[in-house]
Amino acid sequence: MNGPALLLLALAAYFTAGVAAGLARGRHSYGHLSVVSLAASVAGLCLQLVFTVARTAACGFLPFASRFESMALFALSVQAVGLIVYLATRRHSAKSGTDLAGAVLLAAALLPVGFQPGGDLNPILHSPWFAFHILLAFGGYACFTTGLVWSIASLLDRQLDRNPTVPGRLALAGLFLLGLGILTGAAWAEAAWGTWWGWDPKEAWALLTWTLAMAGLHLRLFERRWPAALGFGLVFAAMMFTFVGINLLKWGLHRY
Repeated sequence: MNGPALLLLALAAYFTAGVAAGLARGRHSYGHLSVVSLAASVAGLCLQLVFTVARTAACGFLPFASRFESMALFALSVQAVGLIVYLATRRHSAKSGTDLAGAVLLAAALLPVGFQPGGDLNPILHSPWFAFHILLAFGGYACFTTGLVWSIASLLDRQLDRNPTVPGRLALAGLFLLGLGILTGAAWAEAAWGTWWGWDPKEAWALLTWTLAMAGLHLRLFERRWPAALGFGLVFAAMMFTFVGINLLKWGLHRY
């Protein structure tokens, strides 16, 4: 149950959901393609959740400790936020984007990063702050990613203009969740190393990502189509450098 099979099925479900949502664009929300897309998204989420529960039971801790596991969690988070936004707005073009983004992230976890069996947890991760920090941070990442997808889709599909507050709400939710993730990470650092903040590169870039989102909200970038795409693009670039780039450059103490 905690092998790659469930994740491969989830990947197929996300891809199916994205294609069906793209084909359903412009049609009635309750058409056959909409049902297929929604069912595939729910199926993929359930498969990933079963995998997560099975690995947790096998390892004895939440499976977010490796680069593979964190990438899979990123995919799960984007799918969850994208599905919530779709249920609230019924916009197929945005759902297609988040479904395919989740599929790409999960494929990256399974292929370039590579499936990894569960292992022992680094002693520094044996902390009650571990789950809070990871889940909150990736929740923020998912909101920013969904906001970027929505903003790009709005440039191609004017129907998204019927929900003009969605980008701003996603930016605000991402700001809130990432901010809590940074705060819980600081509390974790104080418990582990005796200092709240050490200006580790990943800490600094996470704070930069949060600051860019805050600046975008204050400048009201997320209230207009082109500025929203630009604002989310900058936040997403900083976010991905925080998540991937720093590790590739082997800066700092964080593993991912």
